[in-house]
Order: sequence, then C-alpha cells, then structure tokens
Amino acid sequence: MDKQVEQQILSSLMQIQGTLDEHSNILNEHSKILNEHSEILKEHSKLLKEHSNILESHDAKLQSHSDMLKEHGRMLSSLRTGQEELKAEIDGMKLENAKEFGEIKSRISIVEAQNDALKDETWQNKIEIYRFKKLFGF
Repeated sequence: MDKQVEQQILSSLMQIQGTLDEHSNILNEHSKILNEHSEILKEHSKLLKEHSNILESHDAKLQSHSDMLKEHGRMLSSLRTGQEELKAEIDGMKLENAKEFGEIKSRISIVEAQNDALKDETWQNKIEIYRFKKLFGF
C-alpha cells in the first residue's frame, strides 16, 4: 500500500478517534446530568411518599370527623324530638290548666254571687230583727 493512502487512513482514523472522544465526553456529561436528575427524582419520590402518607393521615382524620358529625347529627335529632315531645306535653298542660282555671273562675263567680245573695239575705234579716226589737222594745 501506498504511504499516502496509509496516511489518509491514519488521518481518517484520527479524526474518527477525535469524534469518538468528543462523543464520549458528551455521553459522560449526559450521564452526569442523568445521574443528577435521578437523584432529584429520588428526592421528589420521597417527598411524594411523605405527602401521600400525610394525605392518608388527613383522610383518616376526615373520616373520623365525618363519623363524629354523623353521631352529633343523630344526637341533635334526638334532642329535637325530645324537645318537641316536651313542648307538646307542656302545651297540653297549658290547655288543661286553662280549662281548670276557667272552671275555678266560674265557681268563684258562683260563690261570689251566692255570697252577695247571702249578704243581702243577712242584711234583710238584720233589718227584720231590728224592727222586731223596736216593736217589742228590746
């Protein structure tokens, strides 16, 4: 082979070697960048796991609060029912008391009328007694 061809081949091989070295350097830089991104992704993965745990904890608390709210709702409903029953009972007692008061008022009115009649009758009797005393001289 001719020396010139050998020279060209060697020159081409050196250029190829230079290009391969450049590509190796680029691949090494990309490899470093990928490693850095992997570390960042690992950190983000940890954060996401922590947030997932926090969310699960909050979900459990919300469920607990929801259960408590339901129980409080049932208690309030029971209290309302009890209050309504007591109110109905009190209203019944008021009606009964009003009836009794009306009856008592009616009786008092009758007693007052009887008292007035008795008073008039007693007065009439006193007048008659006084007249008899005068007549008989007592």
